[in-house]
Amino acid sequence: MTKQEAKQRIQKLKKEIDHHRYLYHVLDKSEISDSAHDSLKNELQKLEQQYPELVTKDSPTQRISGKALPAFKKVQHEVRMLSLNDAFSFDEVKDWIEKMERHLRHDIKSEFFAEIKADGLAVSLIYEDGVFVRGVTRGDGAVGEDVTENLKTINAIPLKLENHAFKSIQGGSHTIVNDAVNHAQKSRVEVRGEVYMKKKDFDVLNKFQKKKAEKIFANPRNVAAGSIRQLDSKVAASRKLSFLAWDIITDLGQKTHAETHAIAKSLGFPTALVNEYCDSVKKLESYYHKIDKKRDKLDFNIDGIVLIVNDIKAYKKLGAVGKAPRGAVAWKFSAEQATTQVKDIIIQVGRTGALTPVAVLEPVQVAGSTVSRATLHNEDEIERLDIRIGDTVIIQKAGDIIPDVVEVLKRMRTGREKRFIMPKKCPVCGHEVRRKSGEAAHFCTNKDCAARHREGLYHFVSKKAFNIDGLGPKILDQLLDVGLIKDAADIFILKQDQLQELERFDVKSAENAITSIDNSRNIPLGKFIYSLGIRHVGEETAQALAIYFGSLDAVKNVSKEELSNVPDVGEVVALSVADYFKDKHNQDLVDRIIKNGVKIQNVKLISKKLTGKIFVLTGTLDSITRDVAKQKIRLLGGDASSSVSKETDYVVAGDNAGSKLDKADKLGIQVINEHKFLAMIK
Repeated sequence: MTKQEAKQRIQKLKKEIDHHRYLYHVLDKSEISDSAHDSLKNELQKLEQQYPELVTKDSPTQRISGKALPAFKKVQHEVRMLSLNDAFSFDEVKDWIEKMERHLRHDIKSEFFAEIKADGLAVSLIYEDGVFVRGVTRGDGAVGEDVTENLKTINAIPLKLENHAFKSIQGGSHTIVNDAVNHAQKSRVEVRGEVYMKKKDFDVLNKFQKKKAEKIFANPRNVAAGSIRQLDSKVAASRKLSFLAWDIITDLGQKTHAETHAIAKSLGFPTALVNEYCDSVKKLESYYHKIDKKRDKLDFNIDGIVLIVNDIKAYKKLGAVGKAPRGAVAWKFSAEQATTQVKDIIIQVGRTGALTPVAVLEPVQVAGSTVSRATLHNEDEIERLDIRIGDTVIIQKAGDIIPDVVEVLKRMRTGREKRFIMPKKCPVCGHEVRRKSGEAAHFCTNKDCAARHREGLYHFVSKKAFNIDGLGPKILDQLLDVGLIKDAADIFILKQDQLQELERFDVKSAENAITSIDNSRNIPLGKFIYSLGIRHVGEETAQALAIYFGSLDAVKNVSKEELSNVPDVGEVVALSVADYFKDKHNQDLVDRIIKNGVKIQNVKLISKKLTGKIFVLTGTLDSITRDVAKQKIRLLGGDASSSVSKETDYVVAGDNAGSKLDKADKLGIQVINEHKFLAMIK
């Protein structure tokens, strides 16, 4: 065979293999046997070995990389990957629709697109001129990890965009779809979807793990998430992961979400086979019940359905609130329930010192995973349930995720059940336990409690904080037990040879851990504040503090009164932050973390064009949330106030503006609309 003949044969083989990939993964059909399919791939592989210069990136043989990666690169999403708000009843869905109509100030024609919500890991796929070039995890929505090599191993993801014509479509135009598909071949296209694992593949994997006496996985979602983050793509390839596309971010001319799904399918992506265009609210309810009845028969786990406004223009106009779009919602199924017995009730001590009672259960399967513990939250919840050790209880996973005790079957009591009493001493350090007036939780009063210390370290290295891979709870426990670290600051002076001597480490894992520590040394101010584990300070509050004050020194030295001026920071949070930085031990810890090589990225002003200008926002803004608008003002040097006064320079008036407009008029303050405001902060 000449080189030219080989080139032609390779093209034919690639086209044939891609055709059968599309049939199997997108249309759920099969024209040839697995062995015949393997034979085609083997022939292609042999020809490419004979003529390596004819190998292309989109060849089916190039799905598995030849070498492991040292680490994953961080990648900023071009368009933020939002998460969805949840609804747990039809009434909540109707409330969601009413809120949207109030926001748009007209009805939304009751046109929706409904699809199943696979229980997996959200990813973004980038194609340039039809070829797959990059895949990124959702991460925190703004920044994810580059997992291209692992995503290439998933046969359901096309390495090269395909072109399959569409004849008809409900909720859209097949002409728009076919034009978009042609346009996509020559464009930069971003497709988003869910990586998941089928139930049968999960069962096969666990049988294999059991045979090798290795770890048994809890559920398919954990396997999918863990596999995508394997540095060696051979591991990901062995897991037989699947993929469903649910959105195309790129504007290819599509006008409806139904068209978006059709375009994805035409380009060679599998989409949910049971999605549906719904032109009435009643059809949404009907779709929900239809999927709920058949979900156990599906070959993969789902945790609800997604409802989205079909018209893309209306969807974009609705915008987002916080991290979720207004125009879509995840309608979760009624939680799956099971009965089991309470073997014991134990106490867990958290990083803030809060004592949480936990029910230790006889292991039981709920919503596809084994549950052996459930939180009882606090003493009030124990009394409300009247739960006792030995009781038979009904547990559920709300939204198919979090185990919860919902009822005690008191008729099944034998008389041998034991009441649980909250301890007066911390079970870990023995110090006094107190419950403050007006609070539900009991707290350990010892700031040096070992449990608080450990939980604080677990939080410090967690994904949303310093994100240090390779230092999970068991490793941190070991480092504490052998005396290599005493607190978070010591993590940054660990040496590779110290780790190599420990039981759970070899040369490679020790090297990876040190690399991960080094990679975490540069950290944004918001993440740093969050990592400290200050009581009442979650991820969003930490970010708000960072944007408002700009530097750690400013946050450390600010008064409780000044802290109260930060948006969404009330008196309780302000007191907690102020108290944290007044504490000498906390001051020393922060100083040592910085001394040991951590560099905090301050929030810098984008420009100073609004310096000295005070804005007041009133009413609802269409294209931006008020919180984001306030952040933009501050990043440009201005100030966002909550009340109108003589010092106010501008009042920004959105829809349904209130009494602040009257006050602005009386004081002669300039009122501007959203359009002018957006031009000012551009």
